[in-house]
Amino acid sequence: MLYKILVVDDEAPVRDLLGDLFKKEDCLPVSCGSGEEALTILEKETFDVVLLDIKLPGISGLEVLKEIRQKYTDLPVVMITGFGFDEELIVKSKQLGCCGYIGKNMPVAQIIVTFMQFVKEAKERGSAS
Repeated sequence: MLYKILVVDDEAPVRDLLGDLFKKEDCLPVSCGSGEEALTILEKETFDVVLLDIKLPGISGLEVLKEIRQKYTDLPVVMITGFGFDEELIVKSKQLGCCGYIGKNMPVAQIIVTFMQFVKEAKERGSAS
């Protein structure tokens, strides 16, 4: 297994697609549909990386990212959005410590390659410090 990934997205078809893609990459995806659910899962299980939708019902992706940074400082988080690349959200999420940003409108192969590159870089930074 390459990585155990928590996929957080309120759209079930997106969760299913990403889950299938990660399984093909020899990863173990665990999916949920809300920020609250993600934080509950993180209290019970250990993950190598979180793929976090920025726009969630209830607690936002940015709020979840803040919580993750406080409790799990070394856990890489990659943000994903279907709303294009909102420069303000990108800046804010990077200030909060996300390791990368992916648009849902990217070609599927590019999503996986980009995601894996962000995770690899984050893991290398983590082992270097």
